[in-house]
Amino acid sequence: MCGIAGIIYFEKKLPENRVNPQNILKLLAHRGPDNQSYKDIGQTTLFHSRLSIIDTTESSNQPFTSEDQNDAMVFNGEIFNYKSLQHHFSDLRTNGDTEVLFRLVRTQKQNCLNLLNGFFAFAYYHQTDNYLLLARDRMGVKPLYYYQDKKIFAFGSELKPLMALVGPQEINDRQVDSYFRLNYCAGEESIFKNVFKLAPGQFIEVKNGTVTKSVWYKAPKITRTNGGLEQDFANLLEDAVKLRLHADVPVGTFLSGGLDSSIISALAKKHKPDLQTFSIGFADENYFDETNYADLVARHIHSNHHVFKLKEDDFLNHIQEFLSCIDEPFADSSAFNFYMLSKYTKQKVKVALSGDGADELFKGYHKHRALLLSRHLHLRLFSEIMSRIPLSSRQGRLPNTIRQIKKFNLLSHLSDLEKQKFLASISDEKEINNLLKQKNVSGYFDTLFRSSDSFSNFDLADSFDLQTVLGDDMLVKADRFSMYHGIEIRNPFLDFRVVELALNLEQDKKINKTNQKIILKNSFRHLLPEAIFTRPKKGFELPLQAWLRGALSSQLENQWLGEEKIREENLLQVDQINILKKKLYSKQPEDSAAQLWAVIVFENWLQNFKQYIKH
Repeated sequence: MCGIAGIIYFEKKLPENRVNPQNILKLLAHRGPDNQSYKDIGQTTLFHSRLSIIDTTESSNQPFTSEDQNDAMVFNGEIFNYKSLQHHFSDLRTNGDTEVLFRLVRTQKQNCLNLLNGFFAFAYYHQTDNYLLLARDRMGVKPLYYYQDKKIFAFGSELKPLMALVGPQEINDRQVDSYFRLNYCAGEESIFKNVFKLAPGQFIEVKNGTVTKSVWYKAPKITRTNGGLEQDFANLLEDAVKLRLHADVPVGTFLSGGLDSSIISALAKKHKPDLQTFSIGFADENYFDETNYADLVARHIHSNHHVFKLKEDDFLNHIQEFLSCIDEPFADSSAFNFYMLSKYTKQKVKVALSGDGADELFKGYHKHRALLLSRHLHLRLFSEIMSRIPLSSRQGRLPNTIRQIKKFNLLSHLSDLEKQKFLASISDEKEINNLLKQKNVSGYFDTLFRSSDSFSNFDLADSFDLQTVLGDDMLVKADRFSMYHGIEIRNPFLDFRVVELALNLEQDKKINKTNQKIILKNSFRHLLPEAIFTRPKKGFELPLQAWLRGALSSQLENQWLGEEKIREENLLQVDQINILKKKLYSKQPEDSAAQLWAVIVFENWLQNFKQYIKH
């Protein structure tokens, strides 16, 4: 697990004002605190920061080169099946996955990608041909940004090192619009014009100034019988967990007490008797605290369990550092929980398995049930009556239930495409138009709901869930806020074999009117306490509304959302921000806390990235 960056110059005469390599390594260092290095080779400079997980010796440091120094590679990620691929080579000089990947790419180029089970973003350079190959894993677990103009092609794991290579760029108004709708930046465009994200399952070749992008992975549509399906699935997921427990450093699991992380922890315990599990909760907010369920699972599987309880003071003490580490604007508030959980977990282990992906693959979100039930007339009539109750908020069980019923009432009158847009959005069209100075840029938002290359064989909901909700929200959260603390997160549910099986399951194996994640519950009920299967579904949320009304109210008014500064930036409308602040303190705050949080994150991002923004 690492951070990578690089630049290739199209002209043989290299510019004299090249970037100081130490500055780039400094910007990457949090992703790989164990070693930072760079290499000038041909017309390319490659940068690497290493978090040592497999073969922690210096021999696996990067950039990794051939003995004749003609080929080099930088690699972020893990190849979990590397041991089964070692037989291709009889003269390996290291014991890790880096050299195996390097040798495969050197001999087979992009043709080797389908052999790999893992997550990765890598760049391989061949000096003689001045040839660069970049590739990203099937699910997009590991990030990769890139930039191209007439003189250079550059890439990076995160925006800051890439921007330091290419210089200031204009803000992308289309992505600003998308960000304030979703609370994250989705799709292949980035927050900067001319800076893009390589999509999951794609690769790029750069040769003699010509840049070509191609698709190497598309999830297959498979017709299969259901005989023995649950046992097949159970065995496959257990094998995915077992593969991801291999490391030369301590490994644990994140255990929230939800079904997904509980299953992963129980399976991991079967193969790791000394398993350590980690959960985070809230000392003063019972509605958001789930640690009692995590404790129940930990006692049941006999793991060595660690619980961290957050208070308002923890938020106050860490909020500015947290905001400063945000790479591309990202306002999913649960990122702070993930940030703090990673910070505490790193004190004990260097790798943690998580349950990411199960909700998207097995219809685990409230929205999936809402979509299914929205077809029933009697429920639509009930929701219409309940939606008149003057109470709606994310804070508390009853107000949150009423908030969801109101959304359900609106949902039931929309087309299938509009339902997806509605469920994904934090702010609607009117609110966005009132908030943004730049108008009529919403076309990009609409493109996000088209089937992606990787999942175009499947329906709109599955494609959007995997490409956007998972790829641009959940996996971004898991990568950025764990890697800031130098801890690697592994996701057994995203083993491509598990993903392909899940995508090809019949709907009734996942969800019906009264039940969700059906195959998960049927396959693993014997491993866990019954309470885990009957407990209500909750998100990994932050008590934003209470904290913005309370401990953070002065910062909200005086530090983050100063009217003079916002007017000077000329991007957002002060009047709409004031409306949101007023709504936050009303009896029906609805999503105002989440909407204001998006503004706070964006304003802090503008400040942190001001040297990279071209006006």
